[in-house]
Amino acid sequence: MAILEMKHISKAFAGVYANEAVDLSVEKGEIHALLGENGAGKTTLMNILFGIYQADEGEILWKGQSVRFESPGAAIAQGIGMVHQHFSLVKKMTVMDNIILGLEAGGLFLNRTAAREKILDLAARYGLEVDPDAAVYSLSVGQQQRVEILKALYRDVELLILDEPTGVLTPGETEHFFGVLRRLKEEGYAIIIITHRMSEIMSISDRVTILRDGKRVGSLVTAHTNPEELSQAMIGRELKESAGSGGREPGEERLVLSHVSIHRNKKASLLSDVCLTVREGEILGIAGVDGNGQKELAEIIAGVRKLREGSITFEGREIGRLSVQKRFAMGISYISDDRHADGLVLPMTVGDNLILREYRQQPFSRFRVLNRRAAAEAANRAISDYRIKTSGRSGKDTQVRLMSGGNQQKVILSREITDRSRLIIASQPTRGLDIGATEFVRELLIRQRELGKSVILISADLEEILSLSDRVAVMFGGRIAGILPGSEATPHKIGLLMGGITGKEDDALCENNS
Repeated sequence: MAILEMKHISKAFAGVYANEAVDLSVEKGEIHALLGENGAGKTTLMNILFGIYQADEGEILWKGQSVRFESPGAAIAQGIGMVHQHFSLVKKMTVMDNIILGLEAGGLFLNRTAAREKILDLAARYGLEVDPDAAVYSLSVGQQQRVEILKALYRDVELLILDEPTGVLTPGETEHFFGVLRRLKEEGYAIIIITHRMSEIMSISDRVTILRDGKRVGSLVTAHTNPEELSQAMIGRELKESAGSGGREPGEERLVLSHVSIHRNKKASLLSDVCLTVREGEILGIAGVDGNGQKELAEIIAGVRKLREGSITFEGREIGRLSVQKRFAMGISYISDDRHADGLVLPMTVGDNLILREYRQQPFSRFRVLNRRAAAEAANRAISDYRIKTSGRSGKDTQVRLMSGGNQQKVILSREITDRSRLIIASQPTRGLDIGATEFVRELLIRQRELGKSVILISADLEEILSLSDRVAVMFGGRIAGILPGSEATPHKIGLLMGGITGKEDDALCENNS
């Protein structure tokens, strides 16, 4: 018997359906994957189950009883927990204080000794070890996720909803995380996992429910399906093969980094003696385990960080001391790896986000007065060209915070990649995106290369690096461990470089990294 049944659930915003007559059933002791493109209605459906939204139509049966949760607290009280894509932890508080926040066991005073024992027991039982006295800000992203799961388990949930849980994890953390899910499943927990990664769905889930355009396409037993069938069900068409490098010869040097370093302190460096060349009409892939200097490399090329050691030249001109805005005016575009923190102003509209870079310039500004008509025309054109899904009639006036991750990324892409762009720094451009949105981004980057533009693609997705790059540079410990032609790059060779096995002296590396 299903522990959860959602029947004919519908929810509309501004007259547009986010969910339309959706059915979902989940069994006890089952890992159930929820699959769909960004904007397909997955998170909305789970937010209805968790009490963040209320359904306009339909019914929720929990353990056979009809329920309607008016708040997350009501859902938690009935045994339903949710770990959101963006964690809701108080960074300055300890792990233990975050877990017990809002609870009052035994009257006005919390029995901290009993609470601590329960946390340690849960952590040991399910492989969620974390120091209860550590401040959350000192933890890795993977450890913070453990705290979120412990918060739910501490409240005795029976069903756990996980929204894109592996998007911020390293491969090692993902493997450990799946082990945790399997233990929970063995103990009888029901788990709903929202993910876009086919390999994860095939390896961890028992069943898959697919949503498309707010509607349920179907539910399949994972063992009886395959990634191709799931992909086609999700997007309603077959995916195109990546165009790869296309056998094109890159042109002249466009960007040159020479002996660039960023020092964390006297003993440690974020970047160390980096030498790199990017040519016209090529995609240079940057591979490496997260935290080995990729973010700092992107920021120093874009101008977010100040250059204090080494030199950066763009089309023969030294740019190391220029601002972000001046570099953008020269044709250097930057797609940050953190959409929410660096790429968008979430409370603002789509239209306003689209002109953030150029609102002081013509045609958007005349005599320091914003030309709203020109801004509106540009926004509507971008929405059409990039197939950005907005909220019904709101269009360009839709608040960006209400949009899916894929559509938020399209807003950034349409703003950053202009006719003037000659170098595009794309840092984790498809992270957290579904298959359809990922395909769109990859095709866009390939198209820029075909136009003669230079692309620096920083990605933790090795398949993405291998399929798109003309050359692959691998970072380790803030250095370029080596550069491989795309035709010679293999997972094995890249893996060795990612582990710091170069076979060359440091001086030789800088001499050859061009």
